[in-house]
Amino acid sequence: MPKFVPRGQEDPMSTLCRMVVDTKYEDLPASVVNYAKRSILDAIAVTIGGSAMEGIPAVVDLVKDKGGKPESIIPFYGGKVPASEAGLAIGPMSRAMDLGEVHEEAAHCSEYTVPTLLAATGLKDKVTGKEFITAFVVGQEVLIRIGIAFKSLSRAIVTGRGHGHCIFGGVAAAGKLLGLSLEELENAQGIARGMTQPQDSAMFHPATLMVRVHHGFVCQDAINACLLAKRGITGPHQEVLVGSRGYLGFAKWETEPGALTKGLGEEWEMINTMMKPYTSCKCTHTAIRGILDQMGEHDFKAEDIANINIDESSINWAVVCEPREEKWRPQTVAECQFSLPYAVATAAYDKEVFLSSYTPQARTRQDVRDLMTRISAREDPSLPAWAARINTTLKNGRRYSKEYIFVKGHPKNPFTEQELIDKFKKCVPYSAYKLSDGVVDSVIKALLGLEKVDNVISALLLPLTPR
Repeated sequence: MPKFVPRGQEDPMSTLCRMVVDTKYEDLPASVVNYAKRSILDAIAVTIGGSAMEGIPAVVDLVKDKGGKPESIIPFYGGKVPASEAGLAIGPMSRAMDLGEVHEEAAHCSEYTVPTLLAATGLKDKVTGKEFITAFVVGQEVLIRIGIAFKSLSRAIVTGRGHGHCIFGGVAAAGKLLGLSLEELENAQGIARGMTQPQDSAMFHPATLMVRVHHGFVCQDAINACLLAKRGITGPHQEVLVGSRGYLGFAKWETEPGALTKGLGEEWEMINTMMKPYTSCKCTHTAIRGILDQMGEHDFKAEDIANINIDESSINWAVVCEPREEKWRPQTVAECQFSLPYAVATAAYDKEVFLSSYTPQARTRQDVRDLMTRISAREDPSLPAWAARINTTLKNGRRYSKEYIFVKGHPKNPFTEQELIDKFKKCVPYSAYKLSDGVVDSVIKALLGLEKVDNVISALLLPLTPR
């Protein structure tokens, strides 16, 4: 695999674009290919599970009402629409469960790249599994490296900023799949630069359906940027990422521009994502795991708990603990997904947090609401990102305290292949389109052997779509 380094005074985006255009499937290390297949399997699973959630049918109806050139399939609903419109429909499905993978610094990633690629498949007669894998890998790498450089979680989230960089990953993935030239891809990324913003956290406070729907806008814009570039529309090549006008310039903190190209082509940041076991914001996961571990280790029940005091890292605190009035009294599904006390109390009673945790009946459970009043939290900036310290006091006076960092799905505590298959099948009953066991097994087999698939549309999309 060649190493890509900046040439002269070029913007790092130009270096990243060379990596995207020049990388071939054969260049990818086996470890990267294997991780990519598991990431795509995970992303398809959560897309299946999110396909019928609140807001998704409305977005699909809008897309179908608009109509247009029949290019790309809308999975789970049927019909063909323009590729960019398919991106608008599929993107929110991938995020709705809040069960997709997250990078420790770049945040959500495959929930942008995979739906963009699924939507873009209709722009080609055939897409092979190797083409899909390669486009996914380079798209993830671009998105994650820019997120690292911007310090999207360690600095942006805690100051109310967020994920404007994600469109660059979508453009890289779609551009690779569509075979854009280097000039075209640089133009497409320049066009995308005009669509970015350091998205603030307003859509999370209180959490709204825009948390999932904005993924559709990103996928739609990424495909449109590529199509415009193919038609000759130009975009800036300089100061796309760095410089006074570059994307990193939005930051009010010190960024890390060196991360954009460090070891590019030899080191793959995309293998450092965290896959999620619980259907809630990643910032709740260490606390969920902590209370479940304590209950298992010390053999007590939710009814035995007097109170739980949680020390949270700054990232977790900013996303799922503030403002207190909102997080301790969530009402909607989205609000509950971003509430630390709701997630912890639900886990204590049900031993899991999944879609059944958000039904109207679940959201009004008195036992869960009562326990929430006995859960408190405070910010502890000394804790590592994502970490939580769970301090539990029982009604009999016993006390337990432990710090939790690497929950299941973290690169240091990864899912096994069978655990990912089990997670996939756990999502299936929530699909907007009923899937038979035979279809589920065939799709899983195709995803785990994706490099052998001759046609992604026939192997993955058509089985998930009503005839």
